[in-house]
Amino acid sequence: MIARILGGRWLNLALRLFLGGMFVYAAWDKVLQPAGFAMSVRGYKIIPFALSNLFALGVSWTELVAGVMLILGIFTRKAAGAIAILLVMFIVAITMVLVRGMTVDCGCFGAEGGSSTSWVLIVRNIALLFGAFLIMAYNDGFASLFPGSRSPDARLSE
Repeated sequence: MIARILGGRWLNLALRLFLGGMFVYAAWDKVLQPAGFAMSVRGYKIIPFALSNLFALGVSWTELVAGVMLILGIFTRKAAGAIAILLVMFIVAITMVLVRGMTVDCGCFGAEGGSSTSWVLIVRNIALLFGAFLIMAYNDGFASLFPGSRSPDARLSE
């Protein structure tokens, strides 16, 4: 019963649109103003200063491209995998900051919607990670432009 609900096409589509939209929204300001996001990255004190600009550009463009791919259904499982990797990276970075007793602007939504790092952000990112895993596990190409290599019938034979 639970597997049927979690694997439902409409839930998968809703997760795709929600995660994709959220990541496009999160990336938009970062892509337009990369220097501000690079400053947020530096605040974590994890990445060497010399690499912070390159890292900030890579993260923001990955968020944007993966979000658009999820919304349009282009290689959906790969896009969800990229978002899952980003979310794990965010969880680790926020945890490292909190364990060190620091409070920094998370840089989550650029200058528009940033908030301070907290355990709530970790819980939120874990929930989003679960959504990304559901997309990777159950996406069958429903309402997708280019669903990737998994056909709708592949899920039935597993």
